[in-house]
Amino acid sequence: MKIKSFSTLFGILFSIIGIIVGIWISLSAISNDYKYFYIYSGISGFITGKLFAKYIIEKKNRFNHQNYILVGIITGLLSHWLCWYLITLELNFRYWILNEHFSSRPIDPLLGIFGVLVFCLWSWLIVGWATVLGGIASVYGTKWIYEKNKSTMHNNV
Repeated sequence: MKIKSFSTLFGILFSIIGIIVGIWISLSAISNDYKYFYIYSGISGFITGKLFAKYIIEKKNRFNHQNYILVGIITGLLSHWLCWYLITLELNFRYWILNEHFSSRPIDPLLGIFGVLVFCLWSWLIVGWATVLGGIASVYGTKWIYEKNKSTMHNNV
């Protein structure tokens, strides 16, 4: 398998962490509102992983332990914010476009930029440790696969 992008591979590996944590939340939540939480956590994991690895590691060609750990931590923390913000966008779409009505209006997407921080605080307290550790494990797994792939490509030339 030919792997060209460190950031894409990291996004994929970290999205698996997001999906696993999201499934746990979906199964353990007492409300049916979290039924598809794993979708949002997986998507947010991929997006944050891809972007931070691309702009902190790949674009600057800084493949070192300091940046691996930094990207793992930042991705593990900020994926929570994006996950909750994606849910906010989805609720607004359902409310305003699909005309689905809930017990109250969803938070405005502009206010949601800051409003979802409340949800982040709770998710950081409950599973933040898992996503940060998962981010670090994913970035080092990515490093291992990426380097192994590069050495295989050089041996085949």
